Amino acid sequence: MMIFVYAVLVFLVLRFSVTLFNFLSNPKLGYYGKHFTDKVSIIILSAPSEDGVQSTLNAIEQQEYKYTEVIVQQLENEEELVNRASGKYLLFLEAGTVIRHGLINNLIYRVKVFELAVLSLVPTYIAAGFMEKCIYPLNDFLLLNLLPLRLVRLSRVPAFAAGNNGCLFFDAALCRQYNWHNKLKHKSGIEVVKQVKQQQLKAETLLANKFVYSKVELKGLDNFSERLFLNFGNSVPVALSYLALVVLGPVMVLLSFNPVLAVLPFGLIFLSRIMIAFLTLQNPFVQVLLHPLQMLLLFTLILKVILGRILRSFKPGK
Repeated sequence: MMIFVYAVLVFLVLRFSVTLFNFLSNPKLGYYGKHFTDKVSIIILSAPSEDGVQSTLNAIEQQEYKYTEVIVQQLENEEELVNRASGKYLLFLEAGTVIRHGLINNLIYRVKVFELAVLSLVPTYIAAGFMEKCIYPLNDFLLLNLLPLRLVRLSRVPAFAAGNNGCLFFDAALCRQYNWHNKLKHKSGIEVVKQVKQQQLKAETLLANKFVYSKVELKGLDNFSERLFLNFGNSVPVALSYLALVVLGPVMVLLSFNPVLAVLPFGLIFLSRIMIAFLTLQNPFVQVLLHPLQMLLLFTLILKVILGRILRSFKPGK
């Protein structure tokens, strides 16, 4: 029992250290005050009936950057879309993603200065209701609690990868050469960044910092659960270990009835949620209050994915 409690405390300190590093390094897209004239092809990934396309188009029209062309996916594959695009850069946006002034100039500047093949931004979520406020911050929590974002660019190792489908900015020539866009709608941003790093090219993932917003509505949990699971490298043992140490661990510490042991984990959890909330432009007070419910939801969602994979493995022909 005590060995497990100490393992929980050590893991919690390590996770807090990662969160603190992210907070101090401030991995956000900055405003650089530069202006460019390179043509950018904006591709909106959407089915014809998908909501949110118009809000994305409206936001693009209000951009100060005018050297763009816009292509909306309508039952076409990504190969056809990219072949039609004539821009030097490709900006993939999910339907419902809203971009703000300065985004495209800042993306181009970042890609040019650091010679990036792809730059992925994690949008700031605007939750539609209570359940959205509970569930969608989980992705940011895992991202900033497990990986120092600055290492995505500084390290060529594919294991240090993170990404988001909401906003992906490619060098068009490299994207076509390596077919990173192929079936992008069915992959995650993490997998795309890994593919880029496997070619020993540079990739970067940053927080959007008010430049990109995503209005989220809870329409189904399966796809979101699978995306959460990617934060564990698609590994069932890693996911189970994380759930044991992060979700069950604090409960076991609380049940140990040792006030000294309880102060450390709950103090670090409180500080971690505050830092993550400030980084992702969420209400820190709300995130702290919702933390127990969010951890319960995280446990349920990840366990559902694991059980689903185990059951599929026992089906005939698997």
